[in-house]
Amino acid sequence: MEICFRLGGQTHCYYVPIAEWPVAWKQPGPGPVNIPWLVQDVFVLAAMQNAAGKVTETTARDVLLGGIRQAVAALQKRAGSEVTIKMTATS
Repeated sequence: MEICFRLGGQTHCYYVPIAEWPVAWKQPGPGPVNIPWLVQDVFVLAAMQNAAGKVTETTARDVLLGGIRQAVAALQKRAGSEVTIKMTATS
């Protein structure tokens, strides 16, 4: 993605850095080894929450965080009652 501004008759363009997923994980262990999908998904959502918290436009930020909350709820439902996933406050 690229963002450009026209200031003083001159165009200034910047490329937006991209964080790529999925994250490469080492072999899980010693246990539990049956939930690496959950750890990876929570990692990605935490990074997205952190980034969304830095969006300055209030409505856009609220919509992004609302979507992340829904995704966390979906993960929580799939993970079951023995797992607790909590979103922490964004800074």
